[in-house]
Amino acid sequence: MQWSRGFYGLLGLDPNAVAPSYAEIERRIHPEDRRPQRDPRELAFDRFLLDGEFRIIRPNRALRWIRIQSETFLNSAGEPECVVGVAIDITEQRRSLQPLKTDAGRYAALTQVAGGLLWVGSQDGRITALLNAEDKPDAHRFFGKGWLDLLPEEERETALRIWAAAAETGQPYDVEHRLRQSDGSYRWYHCRAVPVPDADGSVREWLGISTDVHEQRPSTQHVATWRLTGAQLRAARGMLNWSVKQLAARTGISAAVIRRLEEQNGLLRLPDETLTTLCATLSSAGIEFIFGAGKPGVRPR
Repeated sequence: MQWSRGFYGLLGLDPNAVAPSYAEIERRIHPEDRRPQRDPRELAFDRFLLDGEFRIIRPNRALRWIRIQSETFLNSAGEPECVVGVAIDITEQRRSLQPLKTDAGRYAALTQVAGGLLWVGSQDGRITALLNAEDKPDAHRFFGKGWLDLLPEEERETALRIWAAAAETGQPYDVEHRLRQSDGSYRWYHCRAVPVPDADGSVREWLGISTDVHEQRPSTQHVATWRLTGAQLRAARGMLNWSVKQLAARTGISAAVIRRLEEQNGLLRLPDETLTTLCATLSSAGIEFIFGAGKPGVRPR
């Protein structure tokens, strides 16, 4: 065996004091990285004896990472004649990768503690990956544009419009909508997504989470519906640029009733179920109703 001066330097050894040998290399390898003991004579032409990445401990106790690659050369008879190898110090590369490994570990943990379904989407509204679907047997229904089919038919156009606006502007996507369950019932979900940019600033993909908020909605709806005013209804429809007929089609409430409601200056007096339908339809389209100590208001969400 012969070592170059550079290999001696990598191991931190004196060329005048140490003779090249497999045993000397093995002594410098970190105990946790050593291979099973084998007779070096059997391994003289086994290039996998040292190939790979491992840690070495120099005489001064400094720890370094190295990568060794080797190639076996054959004689004219096709028998192994010699092995030539190269060793590279990759300590700095390993150090630079450590923050990435830490971030990857944190990311993996977040996917486990997230309270909803984490997904990756494309610019055209397709879901391309589900990140924590192991314990969610129905999650596959979201793939592609399958999520759109889970929406009530009357809400699909609005959902696509809101997504298209977010994709065009690069602004976060934040809506609440109903999704059909495996038993045919509907539950309310809060869906949020943010763009993931490339180095040039263009949007590579979207990272989103859909959280079941069905149990939180009834109390909010009850407060909102009995305080909804005709002015709020008019303003909400105007912000969405919906006609009276469009709102009627989406809610199942007649156009005549909607016109009458919008003409009222005070609180709307209708059955809770009807008012809840109005609030839910407008809210899922991106409208937020404001109910505070001051004058009731409305704004885009």
